[in-house]
Amino acid sequence: MQAGSRVLTENCSFDPYWWRAAPHKQEPAIAPPRSTDVAIIGSGITGLVAALHLARGGRQVTVFEAHEPGYGASTRNAGYVGRTLKHGFGELIESHGLPFATQIYGELMDAFLAVKETVESENIACHYKQQGRLLLATSPAMYEAMAHEFSLREKHLREPFAMVSRGEQASEIGTERYSGGVKIEDHVGLHPGLYHQGLLDAARAAGVTIAAHTPVLRIAREGAGFIVHVPQAQVTARDVVVATNGYSGDAFPWLKRRVMPFDAYQTVSEPMPAERLRQLLPGDRTYIDWNFNVDWMRRAPDDPTRIVFGGLTGGRNQDLRQMAERLHVRLLRIFPELTGLRFDNIWTGKCGGTLDLYPHIGRHDGIHYAVGYCFAGVPMGTLFGQKLARRILGGKGGDSAFDRPLPSSPFYWGNPWFVPHAINWLSRHDR
Repeated sequence: MQAGSRVLTENCSFDPYWWRAAPHKQEPAIAPPRSTDVAIIGSGITGLVAALHLARGGRQVTVFEAHEPGYGASTRNAGYVGRTLKHGFGELIESHGLPFATQIYGELMDAFLAVKETVESENIACHYKQQGRLLLATSPAMYEAMAHEFSLREKHLREPFAMVSRGEQASEIGTERYSGGVKIEDHVGLHPGLYHQGLLDAARAAGVTIAAHTPVLRIAREGAGFIVHVPQAQVTARDVVVATNGYSGDAFPWLKRRVMPFDAYQTVSEPMPAERLRQLLPGDRTYIDWNFNVDWMRRAPDDPTRIVFGGLTGGRNQDLRQMAERLHVRLLRIFPELTGLRFDNIWTGKCGGTLDLYPHIGRHDGIHYAVGYCFAGVPMGTLFGQKLARRILGGKGGDSAFDRPLPSSPFYWGNPWFVPHAINWLSRHDR
């Protein structure tokens, strides 16, 4: 297609790059069963992991998806697997005490390990690689703050790290943009499209029914169970799980008032000489700065000639051509030598934020939910999917430090018009 931007190739796609290796098939809508043990709304990582474990636990499971399976953020993210929250470990110690901070970050480690266990147990070929992460400081003051934060993590969580000074960073990234950073060797990168495809294949093999192009319109109580209303049908269910995160709609109004969808934008470049890309990213890490509103980059896991670059989180309804221009400017601030580089893909996806900036798992009016991943969707979605299944099956391991009251606001009813302004405010100390 003619993309209409000087920074886009003539055949640029506005679909996620990850869909090339894991194509989204136009599956026809099927008639869902009239009853099911568990109805799961959302076919992303959380929904599929929960469905897989529930089916193997003997439950009849139906997953409802408004589009094709994996339409949302599960196949639109960057493929980073780490242990990061918007609340730093040191911040949590100061605000809630060491036991609380240790509990929260201990569960982040559980989520990190849950991805590895899932990839290995399901034999998912998704370019899972322990390549390490480089967190980048955008000022000397930020570098010092990072040193303090990760020293606390090493002391109390036994998580090793290495400081990379500005003078040393050339061995990791070919730019003068940053003031050094923190290297965490055990962090992981993967291909999110192939990870999702592996979960989808495993769920189907376990007997899960995937009702694609079947949006849930309403969930109503009926006795000890529920009626799930979909177009031209009603499905009775003993249990209901809502796993829609930034794509939550009107079916569960209570949740819609508590989850704020916002966009994240990402690009993949046209091919460049592999040696040139190795000079720019010699460490072959997953890279992300330590700002609140982050930029991130990595080599494409399935193509060492392409760079994945994202940022500008929080814009609303932006034209992707315009966003490509803005992202190109941000990329050139880091790598000025890439002036002529163009993008082969640019896309967006809905993240889900909460008012307290924590992920949440819980139950309201009998309906289970897991939402608000705040940029930790791959690991937290995997762990929460497991925990939701354990809660419904009645097994151990369903408890969570993130099962906390999910806050709302009397001024928020589902229209996140204020999110760009809030992100700008929260980003005021960036750089």
